Amino acid sequence: MRDTRGTYHRIGTEAGTSLIELMFAMAAGLVVLGATLQALSYFQQQFIRQQREVAQQQDLRIGLEVLEQELRLAWLGSLTMAASDSVGFSANLQGLSTTVTTAAVVGQTALSVEDGQGWEDRKTIVACWAERCETLALARDGQRHLFTVTQPLTGAIPSGASVSLLNHVRYYSRRDDQGVLRLLRQVDGGASVLVRDIREVRFSYWDEMGQAVTQPALVKRVVVEVMILGQGIRAVREISLRT
Repeated sequence: MRDTRGTYHRIGTEAGTSLIELMFAMAAGLVVLGATLQALSYFQQQFIRQQREVAQQQDLRIGLEVLEQELRLAWLGSLTMAASDSVGFSANLQGLSTTVTTAAVVGQTALSVEDGQGWEDRKTIVACWAERCETLALARDGQRHLFTVTQPLTGAIPSGASVSLLNHVRYYSRRDDQGVLRLLRQVDGGASVLVRDIREVRFSYWDEMGQAVTQPALVKRVVVEVMILGQGIRAVREISLRT
Protein backbone atom coordinates (compact mmCIF):
# COMPACT_ATOMS: atom_id res chain seq x y z
CA MET A 1 0.00 0.00 0.00
CA ARG A 2 1.40 3.41 -0.94
CA ASP A 3 1.34 6.32 1.51
CA THR A 4 1.16 10.03 0.72
CA ARG A 5 4.89 10.11 0.19
CA GLY A 6 4.76 7.33 -2.41
CA THR A 7 6.34 4.67 -0.22
CA TYR A 8 4.98 1.15 -0.36
CA HIS A 9 4.35 -0.86 2.88
CA ARG A 10 3.38 -4.59 3.32
CA ILE A 11 0.20 -5.22 5.33
CA GLY A 12 0.30 -8.41 7.57
CA THR A 13 -2.70 -10.79 7.47
CA GLU A 14 -3.62 -14.00 9.36
CA ALA A 15 -5.21 -16.77 7.29
CA GLY A 16 -5.59 -20.66 7.52
CA THR A 17 -5.10 -22.89 10.61
CA SER A 18 -2.02 -23.52 12.62
CA LEU A 19 -0.53 -27.03 12.96
CA ILE A 20 -1.35 -27.16 16.67
CA GLU A 21 -5.00 -26.31 16.03
CA LEU A 22 -5.15 -28.99 13.36
CA MET A 23 -3.68 -31.58 15.70
CA PHE A 24 -6.23 -30.69 18.41
CA ALA A 25 -9.05 -31.00 15.91
CA MET A 26 -7.80 -34.39 14.73
CA ALA A 27 -7.48 -35.61 18.32
CA ALA A 28 -11.02 -34.48 19.10
CA GLY A 29 -12.28 -36.22 15.97
CA LEU A 30 -10.54 -39.43 16.95
CA VAL A 31 -12.11 -39.27 20.43
CA VAL A 32 -15.56 -38.82 18.92
CA LEU A 33 -14.95 -41.60 16.41
CA GLY A 34 -13.71 -43.97 19.13
CA ALA A 35 -16.73 -43.24 21.30
CA THR A 36 -19.04 -43.84 18.34
CA LEU A 37 -17.38 -47.16 17.49
CA GLN A 38 -17.51 -48.22 21.12
CA ALA A 39 -21.21 -47.42 21.28
CA LEU A 40 -21.86 -49.30 18.04
CA SER A 41 -19.92 -52.32 19.38
CA TYR A 42 -21.92 -52.24 22.61
CA PHE A 43 -25.27 -52.08 20.83
CA GLN A 44 -24.17 -54.83 18.45
CA GLN A 45 -23.23 -57.07 21.37
CA GLN A 46 -26.56 -56.29 23.05
CA PHE A 47 -28.43 -57.12 19.85
CA ILE A 48 -26.55 -60.42 19.43
CA ARG A 49 -27.21 -61.32 23.08
CA GLN A 50 -30.91 -60.55 22.74
CA GLN A 51 -31.12 -62.56 19.53
CA ARG A 52 -29.39 -65.49 21.25
CA GLU A 53 -31.78 -65.30 24.19
CA VAL A 54 -34.82 -65.17 21.92
CA ALA A 55 -33.54 -68.17 19.94
CA GLN A 56 -32.87 -70.09 23.14
CA GLN A 57 -36.35 -69.35 24.47
CA GLN A 58 -37.79 -70.50 21.15
CA ASP A 59 -35.77 -73.73 21.32
CA LEU A 60 -37.00 -74.28 24.87
CA ARG A 61 -40.64 -73.76 23.89
CA ILE A 62 -40.43 -76.06 20.86
CA GLY A 63 -38.43 -78.69 22.76
CA LEU A 64 -40.94 -78.87 25.59
CA GLU A 65 -43.83 -79.03 23.11
CA VAL A 66 -42.21 -82.05 21.44
CA LEU A 67 -41.60 -83.69 24.83
CA GLU A 68 -45.20 -83.06 25.91
CA GLN A 69 -46.73 -84.36 22.67
CA GLU A 70 -44.65 -87.54 22.71
CA LEU A 71 -45.06 -88.25 26.40
CA ARG A 72 -48.84 -87.92 26.02
CA LEU A 73 -48.64 -90.90 23.64
CA ALA A 74 -47.33 -93.05 26.50
CA TRP A 75 -49.77 -95.01 28.61
CA LEU A 76 -49.86 -96.17 32.21
CA GLY A 77 -47.16 -98.76 32.73
CA SER A 78 -45.18 -97.80 29.60
CA LEU A 79 -42.51 -95.81 31.46
CA THR A 80 -39.15 -97.57 31.49
CA MET A 81 -37.22 -94.93 33.45
CA ALA A 82 -38.29 -92.41 36.09
CA ALA A 83 -35.22 -90.50 37.27
CA SER A 84 -34.81 -86.88 38.37
CA ASP A 85 -32.72 -86.04 35.28
CA SER A 86 -34.32 -88.34 32.70
CA VAL A 87 -37.52 -90.07 31.66
CA GLY A 88 -37.85 -93.11 29.39
CA PHE A 89 -40.99 -94.59 27.88
CA SER A 90 -42.41 -96.60 24.99
CA ALA A 91 -44.85 -95.07 22.50
CA ASN A 92 -45.99 -95.30 18.89
CA LEU A 93 -44.62 -91.92 17.76
CA GLN A 94 -45.52 -92.33 14.10
CA GLY A 95 -48.95 -93.78 14.75
CA LEU A 96 -48.21 -96.81 12.58
CA SER A 97 -50.60 -99.75 13.00
CA THR A 98 -51.93 -102.63 10.92
CA THR A 99 -53.72 -105.97 11.31
CA VAL A 100 -52.60 -109.58 10.93
CA THR A 101 -54.50 -111.14 8.00
CA THR A 102 -53.39 -114.77 8.32
CA ALA A 103 -52.79 -116.68 11.54
CA ALA A 104 -49.10 -117.26 12.31
CA VAL A 105 -47.85 -120.41 14.05
CA VAL A 106 -45.01 -121.12 16.46
CA GLY A 107 -41.59 -120.99 14.79
CA GLN A 108 -42.74 -118.76 11.94
CA THR A 109 -40.73 -115.63 11.11
CA ALA A 110 -43.21 -114.01 8.71
CA LEU A 111 -46.44 -112.21 9.46
CA SER A 112 -49.08 -111.50 6.84
CA VAL A 113 -50.52 -108.02 7.41
CA GLU A 114 -52.85 -105.58 5.72
CA ASP A 115 -50.15 -102.98 5.05
CA GLY A 116 -46.48 -103.19 6.05
CA GLN A 117 -45.13 -100.25 4.07
CA GLY A 118 -43.28 -97.50 5.95
CA TRP A 119 -42.12 -99.77 8.78
CA GLU A 120 -38.32 -99.65 9.12
CA ASP A 121 -36.08 -102.61 9.86
CA ARG A 122 -34.82 -103.18 13.43
CA LYS A 123 -37.84 -101.36 14.82
CA THR A 124 -39.81 -102.95 17.66
CA ILE A 125 -43.40 -103.95 16.99
CA VAL A 126 -46.07 -105.35 19.28
CA ALA A 127 -48.90 -107.67 18.25
CA CYS A 128 -51.92 -107.74 20.58
CA TRP A 129 -55.06 -109.87 20.77
CA ALA A 130 -57.44 -111.00 23.52
CA GLU A 131 -55.58 -109.04 26.25
CA ARG A 132 -52.29 -110.64 25.25
CA CYS A 133 -49.33 -109.02 23.48
CA GLU A 134 -46.20 -110.30 21.75
CA THR A 135 -43.20 -107.99 21.27
CA LEU A 136 -41.12 -108.58 18.12
CA ALA A 137 -38.38 -106.89 16.10
CA LEU A 138 -38.41 -106.40 12.34
CA ALA A 139 -35.57 -108.09 10.46
CA ARG A 140 -36.07 -105.87 7.41
CA ASP A 141 -38.25 -103.06 6.16
CA GLY A 142 -41.92 -103.94 6.05
CA GLN A 143 -43.31 -105.01 2.68
CA ARG A 144 -46.71 -104.38 1.20
CA HIS A 145 -48.43 -107.28 3.00
CA LEU A 146 -45.58 -108.87 4.97
CA PHE A 147 -43.46 -108.45 8.08
CA THR A 148 -40.29 -110.49 8.64
CA VAL A 149 -39.20 -110.71 12.28
CA THR A 150 -35.75 -111.41 13.71
CA GLN A 151 -36.71 -114.39 15.91
CA PRO A 152 -39.13 -117.30 15.34
CA LEU A 153 -42.47 -116.86 17.06
CA THR A 154 -42.74 -118.49 20.49
CA GLY A 155 -46.53 -118.44 20.35
CA ALA A 156 -49.23 -118.41 17.71
CA ILE A 157 -50.67 -115.07 16.59
CA PRO A 158 -54.27 -115.23 15.35
CA SER A 159 -55.73 -113.47 12.34
CA GLY A 160 -57.16 -110.10 13.31
CA ALA A 161 -54.45 -109.31 15.89
CA SER A 162 -53.48 -105.64 15.88
CA VAL A 163 -49.84 -104.68 15.25
CA SER A 164 -48.35 -101.36 16.34
CA LEU A 165 -44.94 -99.73 16.19
CA LEU A 166 -43.21 -99.38 19.56
CA ASN A 167 -40.57 -96.64 19.80
CA HIS A 168 -38.18 -96.49 22.74
CA VAL A 169 -37.97 -92.83 23.78
CA ARG A 170 -35.78 -91.11 26.33
CA TYR A 171 -35.39 -87.47 27.39
CA TYR A 172 -32.39 -86.66 29.56
CA SER A 173 -29.86 -83.98 30.51
CA ARG A 174 -26.13 -84.27 29.84
CA ARG A 175 -23.15 -81.92 29.79
CA ASP A 176 -21.06 -81.42 26.67
CA ASP A 177 -17.25 -81.28 26.49
CA GLN A 178 -17.30 -77.67 27.70
CA GLY A 179 -19.45 -78.56 30.71
CA VAL A 180 -22.62 -76.91 29.35
CA LEU A 181 -25.83 -78.69 30.33
CA ARG A 182 -28.21 -79.71 27.52
CA LEU A 183 -31.58 -81.41 27.18
CA LEU A 184 -31.44 -84.33 24.73
CA ARG A 185 -34.01 -86.53 22.99
CA GLN A 186 -33.24 -90.14 22.08
CA VAL A 187 -35.50 -92.31 19.91
CA ASP A 188 -34.58 -95.96 19.28
CA GLY A 189 -30.93 -95.24 20.08
CA GLY A 190 -30.46 -92.04 18.03
CA ALA A 191 -29.95 -88.88 20.13
CA SER A 192 -30.28 -85.18 19.30
CA VAL A 193 -30.01 -81.94 21.31
CA LEU A 194 -33.30 -80.15 22.04
CA VAL A 195 -32.17 -77.25 24.25
CA ARG A 196 -28.65 -75.96 24.95
CA ASP A 197 -27.20 -73.75 27.68
CA ILE A 198 -29.60 -74.71 30.44
CA ARG A 199 -29.01 -74.48 34.17
CA GLU A 200 -31.16 -77.37 35.34
CA VAL A 201 -33.61 -80.03 34.16
CA ARG A 202 -35.74 -81.79 36.74
CA PHE A 203 -38.35 -84.52 36.29
CA SER A 204 -40.82 -85.49 39.01
CA TYR A 205 -43.43 -88.25 39.01
CA TRP A 206 -46.89 -88.52 40.59
CA ASP A 207 -49.46 -91.28 40.95
CA GLU A 208 -53.22 -91.03 40.48
CA MET A 209 -53.59 -89.92 44.12
CA GLY A 210 -51.22 -86.98 43.61
CA GLN A 211 -48.42 -88.58 45.60
CA ALA A 212 -44.79 -88.42 44.49
CA VAL A 213 -43.52 -91.83 43.30
CA THR A 214 -40.32 -93.31 41.93
CA GLN A 215 -41.62 -96.60 40.51
CA PRO A 216 -42.29 -96.23 36.75
CA ALA A 217 -45.32 -98.58 36.89
CA LEU A 218 -47.13 -96.24 39.31
CA VAL A 219 -46.64 -93.00 37.39
CA LYS A 220 -49.79 -91.22 36.23
CA ARG A 221 -48.40 -87.73 35.73
CA VAL A 222 -44.93 -86.37 34.84
CA VAL A 223 -43.78 -82.84 35.67
CA VAL A 224 -40.71 -81.43 33.90
CA GLU A 225 -38.99 -78.19 34.90
CA VAL A 226 -36.30 -76.51 32.81
CA MET A 227 -34.31 -73.41 33.78
CA ILE A 228 -32.25 -71.50 31.22
CA LEU A 229 -28.69 -70.52 32.11
CA GLY A 230 -28.23 -66.82 32.91
CA GLN A 231 -31.78 -65.72 32.01
CA GLY A 232 -33.77 -66.63 35.10
CA ILE A 233 -36.42 -68.26 32.90
CA ARG A 234 -38.17 -71.33 34.30
CA ALA A 235 -40.54 -73.41 32.15
CA VAL A 236 -42.82 -76.11 33.59
CA ARG A 237 -44.90 -78.79 31.86
CA GLU A 238 -47.33 -81.18 33.56
CA ILE A 239 -48.13 -84.21 31.40
CA SER A 240 -50.67 -86.92 32.13
CA LEU A 241 -50.22 -90.40 30.70
CA ARG A 242 -53.00 -92.15 28.77
CA THR A 243 -55.09 -94.68 30.64
